[in-house]
Amino acid sequence: MARFNTDIGRFDYPNSGLNQPEELGCFSLDINREFHDDTSQRKYFIKPLNYDNVRFDLTKGYEGMVKRDEFKDEQIDHLLKWINNHEQGNMQTHFICRRGLLTRLMRTMYAKENEWKFAVTLHKGTYYLCECPTDQSLAKIKQMMGEKDEEMCGWGCKFEQYLTASSADSVPTPDMRYNNCETFYTVVKATIGSHTLVYSGEVDAVSTDEPFGEHYVEFKTITHSALQKKSFKRYKLRNWWTQSVLVGVPEIVCGLRDDAGIVTKLQTYNTQDLPTMAIDIPAPWKPNVCFNFLDKLLDFIKSNVTIDDPRLVHLLEFSGGDATCTRLPRDSEYAFMHKWYTHN
Repeated sequence: MARFNTDIGRFDYPNSGLNQPEELGCFSLDINREFHDDTSQRKYFIKPLNYDNVRFDLTKGYEGMVKRDEFKDEQIDHLLKWINNHEQGNMQTHFICRRGLLTRLMRTMYAKENEWKFAVTLHKGTYYLCECPTDQSLAKIKQMMGEKDEEMCGWGCKFEQYLTASSADSVPTPDMRYNNCETFYTVVKATIGSHTLVYSGEVDAVSTDEPFGEHYVEFKTITHSALQKKSFKRYKLRNWWTQSVLVGVPEIVCGLRDDAGIVTKLQTYNTQDLPTMAIDIPAPWKPNVCFNFLDKLLDFIKSNVTIDDPRLVHLLEFSGGDATCTRLPRDSEYAFMHKWYTHN
């Protein structure tokens, strides 16, 4: 078992960050979570005339909501299907994974209470990373299955319905029943340090508004009271920043709501401004530490995963101390590469 020292002091030095992610393509998942190699689930941001005076009822239509099975582990299957269809393209890369794993890794130095676990397989010279559920993450899903928590998770879907339409010249239809199954993903290529990565990330909508020209936009909701708390800058801004910066989303539109799920005001945040907004809290989170941690962890993977075999997995785990890398037997329960992919 190899060990990776996670002392924060090791990562606090200047770096060049992440280059602007380049979009390679996109895909959609339908209401049954089936893969479609198209833009069928892409939505457009329809900007309200007055950000200071809206009334969005996020509880509307909750009863008929079609819910994603949160316990179903989709691994990186959808991304592998997309790559299968586009391998002739610009796919030379060191690492392939989902954005969700990268955000978790980038936050590690400021979220040591959050465990993570992921499997790594080296196949034809590329490292495939697949996040695995931890006892902690499964317990969190169970806890969210309480009726009120589950409804509040659905509020984000309804918020999107108030602000989006299927084309730039359509109008939103918030009366539709809502679901968190249909999603649209971008696939991007980015560089951090000496490593190139290809990964997929869910995006909420396309905005055609200035000053950015056509770009992706992220939607969030938060209570008026949470906005005033110190934890907003320490945790929320950090989470929003890591999620958005990885896929090059420049703008976050936030709905301010009350505890009953009524949004009355919208606020826009520029992704690049978020670290500066958090600089006045004690021991603020630093983008360079987030990027350097990820960079060094990818170095560590390259040093320790050296056998090119799609049936072989190394398991990387973190629960507050050093991260560890353990080689598992071939065809272990953590193996995630499919023959339909590796035999092509």
